[in-house]
Amino acid sequence: MQASRNVGRLVIRTFGRRNASHASHEAAPQSTYNDLPQPQGSWKTHYDANQRKYNAHLVLGIGALVGTIVFGKAAGLLEFYNDIPEQPATIDSYK
Repeated sequence: MQASRNVGRLVIRTFGRRNASHASHEAAPQSTYNDLPQPQGSWKTHYDANQRKYNAHLVLGIGALVGTIVFGKAAGLLEFYNDIPEQPATIDSYK
């Protein structure tokens, strides 16, 4: 109990010191609309580059999903229960 209390005090003291600062706080320069980034170049080239990247991620994700399902089915880890019989089984002990 005493050890946990000492550790707790040490942690609180450390975090309290970390948040205190005695340095002078100078005001940040005022930002204006002129400081914002300006659009440059063709939007279509940037859009097409992003779409190629997004489509590659999509294809990679679908391939990983299909590969996982195929591997799981081949290894016997997945059972899809698609062997439903035409007639229900007759079990004598249920009657």
